Amino acid sequence: MLRELEIRDFRNLEPLHCAISAGAHLVFGDNGAGKTSFLEAIYLLSTTRSFRTSQTVDCRRHGASGFVLRGEVETVQRSRLELVLESGKVERRLNGDRTALSQHLAVLPIICWTSRDREVLVGSPAERRRFLDRGITGLRPASLEVLTRYRRALEGKRRLLSSGRASLDELRSWNQVLAGAAATLVDLRAQYSERLRQAFVEVLNETALDFPPIQLRYRPSPKEALSGHEALLAAFEASEQREIKLERPLSGPHRDELQILWDGHPIRRVASAGERKALGLLLLAAQGRILEQASKVPLYLLDDADTELDPTRLRALWTVFGKVDQLFATSNRPMIWHGLGGLSRWSCEAGKMSTDVSA
Repeated sequence: MLRELEIRDFRNLEPLHCAISAGAHLVFGDNGAGKTSFLEAIYLLSTTRSFRTSQTVDCRRHGASGFVLRGEVETVQRSRLELVLESGKVERRLNGDRTALSQHLAVLPIICWTSRDREVLVGSPAERRRFLDRGITGLRPASLEVLTRYRRALEGKRRLLSSGRASLDELRSWNQVLAGAAATLVDLRAQYSERLRQAFVEVLNETALDFPPIQLRYRPSPKEALSGHEALLAAFEASEQREIKLERPLSGPHRDELQILWDGHPIRRVASAGERKALGLLLLAAQGRILEQASKVPLYLLDDADTELDPTRLRALWTVFGKVDQLFATSNRPMIWHGLGGLSRWSCEAGKMSTDVSA
């Protein structure tokens, strides 16, 4: 749980150093006031990545040489997270010392919804793979090594095939390396997908929302991948001649799919914008539930939490989100939250954050 936060020279935010309590916090403000930047700062501090840009340097205040993010995190012990951008370089610290990324990620698990996450339901399979992998690394930060190993092997195989000079011996060498990492990654995704399905059913049943049957199905590439390393390698080898001809890999976890179906149909074809938003937030809650079951208490960040939701759906969803240990949500519609109690209210105006705002 995040107990204290310091922000300096980040985006358009005014300097901030404050204590943070448990429970749900709502941040109200006009568009462009800095609400999303506030959530981004927390997300970046926890994950070392921004959800808005791949260039961390873009997050510094205009005219500043860098930024400083610090947070005091309370779990079974007190930990101090720091992320500092200075002279174009980002340095992360845990309790004052430089640390491995996996150790940094384990301190403050984050469950985050932004505008991009709409694509989990209606976008390309790559968005759902990212959703799965965020969940896996949140649960097991050390699994970053598996993802990195697979991506490096895949890139090596791609370079070989795209050169137009790939021999069978060279390709088989890469397939050996690729199959080892792929088998582990597929196993992680399959296990996590089943836990996600179970947790999703659980959180959906806690709401009063009336949906047709929603199915979550993990579909690995190739389909033989679920049978283990040897079956996966055999499938890779069976495609070697075609891959050499087409000069690209034809199967592997980079082509996996997590199907999310609405009564057997793709959600993008049948669900309204409000229904998709509600289901997306419930998928997020399911990810959080998995972390909680593993004794990892996540901090939830919901940007524009009420967008596309009517008051009835918002109240139904709050039967789930209103019970989490700590949450920050942003909104520019204060009235839609009227009647939901137990919420700490913040305002954001021209980058300045203030608390104890009346409903």
